[in-house]
Amino acid sequence: MARANDEAAALVQELADLLSITGGDAFKIRAYEKAARAIAGYPDDISALSPNDLKKIPSIGGAIAKKLEDYNQTGTIRQVEELRTQIPAGVRRLTTIPTLGPKKALAVYEELGISSIDELAAAIREGRLRGLKGFGAKTEDNILRGIELMESTGERVLIDAAADLADEIVAALSPLAERCAFAGSLRRMRETIGDVDVLAASRDPRPIMEAFKALPYVSEVIGGGDKKTSVRTTRASRWTCASYRPSRGAPRSSTSPAPRPTTCAPARSPSAPG
Repeated sequence: MARANDEAAALVQELADLLSITGGDAFKIRAYEKAARAIAGYPDDISALSPNDLKKIPSIGGAIAKKLEDYNQTGTIRQVEELRTQIPAGVRRLTTIPTLGPKKALAVYEELGISSIDELAAAIREGRLRGLKGFGAKTEDNILRGIELMESTGERVLIDAAADLADEIVAALSPLAERCAFAGSLRRMRETIGDVDVLAASRDPRPIMEAFKALPYVSEVIGGGDKKTSVRTTRASRWTCASYRPSRGAPRSSTSPAPRPTTCAPARSPSAPG
């Protein structure tokens, strides 16, 4: 499947999720969810399709086709970007729990001020969700199961998904760097990938770090600095971009062996399962 289809489908699905949080029209939300599945399963690369051809994708009408045109032109969907600014990052983070829907994520944030998965797990164990409408013992058990599932998988993804995104990130950052490559478990071709490192050679790393944080599929910045930034993405686990001063023999592309300086350690944070 074309990588553009995966990314566009993820954005359309995110649009549906964000509208669910903000109380959008239920019919439109279902239409976006259906469209996201159709885009992900479409055999042709949507980035090569004309506006008229986009409408030929099953479940894609004129309005959604315009959003795909927006994606093809800008690499994102502007409505998604606008909605992201309206919804706290903590709420978006809670929606990554597979058994917690967008409306309930917003409810625990607004009613209890919960903005992290660890806080939510603690609140359930302390019985603080019992007073909220729609939160019973069964709901609590389902949420805890979802959290345990996330922790047991360590947010790992299949190598194909990680490799596709790694290629895109390297391509996006390469114009700003003298050399750029990915490393870590992806370089070692492990079947599933947890953390991924991207190494960039540059004498001025700040523009690289800013570009890395601004990539359209970055959902959360875990930590940032002039020479190293760690993020989560909507498509594949946690990523760290580290910059090092150029030297002879370093890789020029993702197809060359990647160096392993001390700055390329995987991202770790208390709220991020390993």
